[in-house]
Amino acid sequence: MTAEAAHYQLLVCGATCAGLGAALAAKLPVIVVERSAGVGQEFIETFNPGSFEAMDDLRVSPLEQSLHAELIERSLMEPGGGPVHLPGVHSVLCKRIQDAGLKVLFLTEIIEITPTGDGFEVTLYNVSGFQTIRVDRILDTTSCRFSRPDQHYAPVNRKIIRAHLSAGISGNETTPIVQPLDEQAQILQGRFPSERILALTVDTGTDWPAARHSLQEYWRARPASLALWTIAAVASTFGEQVPQGPIELAAHWIWLPSESSPHPLLAFRQGCQYSRLQSEEGVNDGYRKTI
Repeated sequence: MTAEAAHYQLLVCGATCAGLGAALAAKLPVIVVERSAGVGQEFIETFNPGSFEAMDDLRVSPLEQSLHAELIERSLMEPGGGPVHLPGVHSVLCKRIQDAGLKVLFLTEIIEITPTGDGFEVTLYNVSGFQTIRVDRILDTTSCRFSRPDQHYAPVNRKIIRAHLSAGISGNETTPIVQPLDEQAQILQGRFPSERILALTVDTGTDWPAARHSLQEYWRARPASLALWTIAAVASTFGEQVPQGPIELAAHWIWLPSESSPHPLLAFRQGCQYSRLQSEEGVNDGYRKTI
């Protein structure tokens, strides 16, 4: 006899900031599937510390307020906003998953999704082998559309490769940011004064080895004003410019790319908002877009 497949009302694809926000705010059985071994990879692994102004005038839920307050308490973000210290954010999100008892499957691939009329049958694969689950709705929060790969899909306009910089001198905490003269690159400020990040824009068709080569060649020819700085570490994956969600891929199948938000906390909020609207049955044609 074949065991009946586990049933969840919501499948969240990606343990992204938006994905975790949606899962933690959901008032229904939910499962999160993540193909990597980490959380918030769309910001942490791309070296994107985010940037935004004050949040005081924006309506937030207790869940979002709690995360905002914890990031400030742990000195991972300034009270008024601004970039975050990414390594610390990873720990905070992992602790939230543990405290909530949220079911997250890491290092897991989606093999197949089959519509069943009243939902979907989803085949998963990880170290435990194949597993089939039934879900009512799917929320994909990944930049690559993890749940629905498309060889023709590409990020909009640009991809970005980032690298942490180091001045390697005493007192670099007060070294001013000097922006490159061209539009291809930008120097970003991290959470702390000594954190600087180089963001280099490359063509959407550029693969990873070519992008790293472009980064190294750009840095070799950098302006004299940046001569004291060196590359300390290169991100492990691209940052991508993706469309703002939610976008309907099919009935009850939504794409809400977390990376479209300018800041990890705002991405978390976007996920929370999605779950709130679902629980209130407030989704309407003005909120959902189609492709």
